[in-house]
Amino acid sequence: MKRLVLFCYLGCVIGVGLGILGFSLLRLSWSPHLLLLFATFTILTLVAELLPVYLRPEAAISVSFAPLYAVILLSSPFLSALVAFLGMFFGTIRSRWYASLFNGAQYAISAFLSGLVFERLGGYGFHWNEPLFYLAVGASIGTFFLCNVLLVLTVVSLSSSVPLAVIWRQSINGILLQYFALFPFSLLLYFVYNYVGYVGIALFFLPLFVARYSFKLFVDTKRMHLELLRALTAAVDAKDPYTRGHSARVAQLALRIADRLNLSGGEKEVIEYAAILHDVGKIGITDAILSKPGKLSPEEYRVIQEHPLIGYRIVKDVDFLRRVAEIILTHHERCNGHGYPEGRKMEEIPLEARIVAVADVFDALTSERPYRRAYTVDEALEIMENEEEGHFDPKILAVLKDLVLSGAWHRDSP
Repeated sequence: MKRLVLFCYLGCVIGVGLGILGFSLLRLSWSPHLLLLFATFTILTLVAELLPVYLRPEAAISVSFAPLYAVILLSSPFLSALVAFLGMFFGTIRSRWYASLFNGAQYAISAFLSGLVFERLGGYGFHWNEPLFYLAVGASIGTFFLCNVLLVLTVVSLSSSVPLAVIWRQSINGILLQYFALFPFSLLLYFVYNYVGYVGIALFFLPLFVARYSFKLFVDTKRMHLELLRALTAAVDAKDPYTRGHSARVAQLALRIADRLNLSGGEKEVIEYAAILHDVGKIGITDAILSKPGKLSPEEYRVIQEHPLIGYRIVKDVDFLRRVAEIILTHHERCNGHGYPEGRKMEEIPLEARIVAVADVFDALTSERPYRRAYTVDEALEIMENEEEGHFDPKILAVLKDLVLSGAWHRDSP
């Protein structure tokens, strides 16, 4: 049934997209000038689409919006729909045929509606240095963003059975900013075409590829940061094999909690880094204590309590981890002041640390340890709510409970 709904949705989007293409072909008055404009910008859009920057194996961004939006500024919604379809269709031609058709159709729909908004707001009647021109541009780009993202994320939701609202919160960060960041390149291409002509179009490739290279550098830097953090975590896992995978699971759960709390992309990045590194201080703890099968002595427990401070000292001087260092230091603080190392209370503890603390304890309770069995989900929640009452932020604990009891989270969640 779900597969049928998915293919019905794909068929509807493809049908609407092809309908817009047919309508656009009828409305355009072709001339040598228009044909040259069409061919030039279709090639530009296709080349940009063929050079994406991969955020993850299944997700990528491209700079094809820049030449496509220039078509909207230079011509009409009708021509932009044709350019969008052909650029995206042939740019994703290696996908299954219906996926390529869907990609082209949704891009054509987004471009057409974006151009229509620009036209209806009088954008073609304004000069580029008039404020109303940019008001029309803002509304137009916003329309493109909403159409493009909703059409694509709906497919993801239908194919994964994950609610659209959840995928929206997980995926939306930075996408709108990406479109507005590419607009200056669209405007530059608009100027080049109007004041230099086709000879100047070749010069546009340089700033376009500079933009793509900037995206790639940004993504590669993020990837290297995560690889560095995971390498540090692997060092901890090597010392304490019973907690192998613990930090990765804590990061995944903490991010899901952050999604439910509607935290910003920057806050979630801090949470992910801190969760991955929260136990890095255990590098400084002896193996005899970490791997002890029985109950720790008071002295041994005091040694274990030093790991947040050790972790803080390890990362505090790394520029991109300064905020993360504070979370590592405070992830064992408790809202009633009974935590360590400083005995902070509620608002004295950063929100990100309160989130990591909840995810950390829940995963620890539901994991096997050399001195006890893994607790069930219900047992773990009962311990956190009753035996450790007052330790955790009630709002965050409620989000955790809702996640795990509703089935939205389990230990094997991606």
